[in-house]
Amino acid sequence: MSDMDVPKRIHIAPLGYEKDRIVEPVIEAAADEVLLLEPDPDAAGVDRPSYHELVREQIREAGIGIETVECDIFNLYSSLGTIAELSNRFRDHNVYVNLASGSKVTAIGGMIACMATGAAPYYVRAETYAGGEERPVASGAKPPETLPKYHIEEPEAQHVAVLDYVANGQSITKQDLIEYGLDDRLPFIARYDTEGVQNPMRGYYRRLNTRIVEPLRDRGFIDVEEHSKYQYVSVTESGENHRQAFRYLLQE
Repeated sequence: MSDMDVPKRIHIAPLGYEKDRIVEPVIEAAADEVLLLEPDPDAAGVDRPSYHELVREQIREAGIGIETVECDIFNLYSSLGTIAELSNRFRDHNVYVNLASGSKVTAIGGMIACMATGAAPYYVRAETYAGGEERPVASGAKPPETLPKYHIEEPEAQHVAVLDYVANGQSITKQDLIEYGLDDRLPFIARYDTEGVQNPMRGYYRRLNTRIVEPLRDRGFIDVEEHSKYQYVSVTESGENHRQAFRYLLQE
């Protein structure tokens, strides 16, 4: 963003079973753009209530831009990863995240994403609660409440990069990780000065173990198994969830 650009007011809102609690806050705040998170309509068990289009109509009538972003709002890691990626994409603007319009797991993922990226979370209380098959679960919207957030450190991008490399490969060894680190100049190797070192490979293995393998294994993100003279690295279920949540770091 150039110095002449003015930061936009970007609102991220899951499009679940709400209408007023999405529409009214963005109009009241004079948002410039709304990013609606919506599950894949072709996915099994996903319905699209008729009032979803009314949400879009009312926002457009207020002169506010809309972008629909596919997201499984009932999955924690999909919600966290999508909201974090969007917050990071618009980091030069003012990003606000509606925690009231999706599922409970979307709210949890959204709050974590806000703590990691600096986006502002808010919650909107309804005037009344009712709902039905073709009606939002609530009607009316009270003024949004800005929620306190606490900063959490994003994971190291090189950790996410290694998880991504292992997850997309087959029979990955520690030697493969060293070669990957050299090719992509990951910090654990790129910042290693080998001048005057007689056996740099030994140093590579030491830095790989202390800066990559041990931290990821201690957190339960990878397993290491030894077969013959090779040590094979694999991603655990927790590691896969972590990779999905923070893959946006690989875009930087």
